[in-house]
Parts: sequence; C-alpha cells; structure tokens
Amino acid sequence: MGTTVTVACKLPHGLIIKTGDKSVTLAGANSSAIIGGYGLTPVDKDFYDAWRKEYANFAPLKNELIFVQESRAKAEGQAKEQAEVKSGLEPLDPTKPASGVKPEAYEGKPASDA
Repeated sequence: MGTTVTVACKLPHGLIIKTGDKSVTLAGANSSAIIGGYGLTPVDKDFYDAWRKEYANFAPLKNELIFVQESRAKAEGQAKEQAEVKSGLEPLDPTKPASGVKPEAYEGKPASDA
C-alpha cells in the first residue's frame, strides 16, 4: 500500500467504490463521525486515482458530494467549508413540507395552518 489520501463522501449511506478486484466502502453522512455532513475515509491514493479516472462522469464527483484531499486535516477543512452543499437526499422536514402542501395531522394532533 502506497500513499493514503482522505476521501470525503456526503451520500447518506456512503458508497462502495470498486476498480479491478479491489473495493473500499466510503463512510457517508450516516457514519458515526461526520464533518460538515461528510464521512471521511482513508483510501490508497493509487486505488482512488484509478477509480476516479474510471468514473470521472459520476455526478457525485462533479457535484462535490465526493472529494479527495491529501490529508485528513485538509479534508476536514474542505468539508466544513462545503457544509451547505446539498445532496438532494436530505431528510424532509415534516413541519415544512413542499410549497403548496399542508402538514397532515399526526398522532392525534390537528394539522397546523402553516
């Protein structure tokens, strides 16, 4: 194993990345320790570079839901800076549904007239 990089992933359940006969499970937004909504995973640089080249058009890479930094500290810094980046997979807030939709009554409580 050569140089290690830190890969940050904001997908809710992470992602299993594969290239050749190797695979790595990236921690996601549901991991026990997240920074800015990103799970951080140490990954072999050569493996990640090969995967990145193979999946260069993968939307989460283009939208910075997955990014790489040479050190954990730099990955933490970028994750904090990108905390407001949305994946589109965030949980819905039941008290603030989509425009034009009213919350339903829940557990015997009347719906609000929000």
